[in-house]
Amino acid sequence: MKIYVQIGGDGAVTAFSTCSTADVQVDAEVTGPLYPEKISGYKLEPDNTGVNHLVFDEEQYKAHLKQEQEAAAIAAAETKLAEVSREALLTGVDDDTALTMAPLYPEWEPGTEYKTGQRLRFGDGGFVKVLQDHKSQADWLPDATPSLYSVISDPAIEWPEFRQPTGAHDVYNTGDKVTFKGEHYTCQRDNVA
Repeated sequence: MKIYVQIGGDGAVTAFSTCSTADVQVDAEVTGPLYPEKISGYKLEPDNTGVNHLVFDEEQYKAHLKQEQEAAAIAAAETKLAEVSREALLTGVDDDTALTMAPLYPEWEPGTEYKTGQRLRFGDGGFVKVLQDHKSQADWLPDATPSLYSVISDPAIEWPEFRQPTGAHDVYNTGDKVTFKGEHYTCQRDNVA
């Protein structure tokens, strides 16, 4: 049976067809069944009269499969590396730096397991840090549950809204500024809760 073959830049068979097209035009003879799913195992072998024969080479096919598997494993490892690197970067920065990268952090969702130290986006521009491991609940909103979340305020806002401290992690210190019931206050001593 006569068949037409496309040859890639490396000399490998990349396509075959029973009709000639602009891309598939090298003619060859084939004597056995064709397996399109194993195209990477085919090669052209000219005989002593110059006629090309399309021949399946099992070793070539296995080598190609191994190469594909190795490439897939490398791609998966690179994806994991990027994921781990991103997580390490997002976890390793201070709160002020994290706030500048807030869009990169996940959105808070109910029914999710959170770990101490994780940072989350919440609502319209809210940003919080998890204070203790827990599974979030719809009625434990981050801006209303100070025992579970600490709101990270934008340092660019000179007079942020007062938030009642819940522990040593969010006390007010000398010089901290807040707005309370429309009035501005400056903290006069450290560790004010």
